[in-house]
Amino acid sequence: MVKGPGNRGWAGLASAVLAGAVAASAGPAQASGAWSTMHGGPNLGGSFGAVAAGDSMNIWAFGDTSAQNDGTTWVHHWDGAGWSQESTPGDWTLRPVVADASGPRDVWAAGDSPEGGAGILHYDGEEWSSVEFGRTLFPTGIEALAPDDVWLLSESADAAERAMRFDGDSWGTAPAPRVRHALSGADSDTLVAVGSVAGQPAADLWDGGEWRPLNVPEVELPPGESSAGFTDVLARAADDVWAVGRLHYKDEEERNHYRPLLAHWDGAEWDLTVEERDAGYDAVVDDGANGLWIAEGAWNPVLVHRAADGAEERHEMADDDYDLSIPALTHVPDTTAAVAAGTAFEKGDPDVFTDHGVVFGHGI
Repeated sequence: MVKGPGNRGWAGLASAVLAGAVAASAGPAQASGAWSTMHGGPNLGGSFGAVAAGDSMNIWAFGDTSAQNDGTTWVHHWDGAGWSQESTPGDWTLRPVVADASGPRDVWAAGDSPEGGAGILHYDGEEWSSVEFGRTLFPTGIEALAPDDVWLLSESADAAERAMRFDGDSWGTAPAPRVRHALSGADSDTLVAVGSVAGQPAADLWDGGEWRPLNVPEVELPPGESSAGFTDVLARAADDVWAVGRLHYKDEEERNHYRPLLAHWDGAEWDLTVEERDAGYDAVVDDGANGLWIAEGAWNPVLVHRAADGAEERHEMADDDYDLSIPALTHVPDTTAAVAAGTAFEKGDPDVFTDHGVVFGHGI
């Protein structure tokens, strides 16, 4: 394994660059502490688009060696003390957009490449390998339930849903749900996919034998151009599923507006709320204490901690010199920690861009 510089130098530099990047608004049942920079800085460069955690000693951030142009695949690993760059072939150009791990020795990341076509990376505890899929597939969700049970959800060039499943030996075509935006599973008999159908939020449940719709109540849409859908899902059990998303509409002046969607399935029915803020929810993960971390927006987002009792605390991810794109959020298993990854894009029009990948941590 070829190791790059540890995170001690990078983290110090990133802390200076992104000083004050996260600010929490106080409230009851606060999450302990604030989000802080774990990794990244101008000297690092690159970008991150996906993140996965096997445990608190094994976290991976996946991305590309360039933030502005097509680069090569890179994988960075946290070992509990520092970050290092994993050794991967120099001709890999996959840009991972989704990732998951069933444990520290079974890690997956999927995406597409500039040349076209989807692919998936796998770490088996010893080395990384890759598998190429069809040129018309675009991965949208992945769930590693076990080393011999991994699901990949994709969109195809004809806008149809596609699903593939790994059985421990090889990937094969699997039954596909109606929706394709995100995927989460509690076990092999409880897998939930979410998205939208006919402009309304929708969810499907895999019960071990087939996909079946979970009837989501329709959202009242404003007149004119409008729609609603789920963007992410957390399936803790067949009777404990959380989904987040957004309602979108345009006003009379063609300006875009959004409303956050938050929904819970108890095994019998959905409780769905359309919140009043002009924003949308992009991601949801467990907080390790029966609560949730929710990403509100992907650019300069707010990371919302929703405690088990429903109390919320909002953590604003912002920086004076950089716009933060943070598409990746994950929970660290068996802890109350969470990790987010993305890219810091320099504001303005500098002579030399210092855009760079960045990883934030909470409780770690």
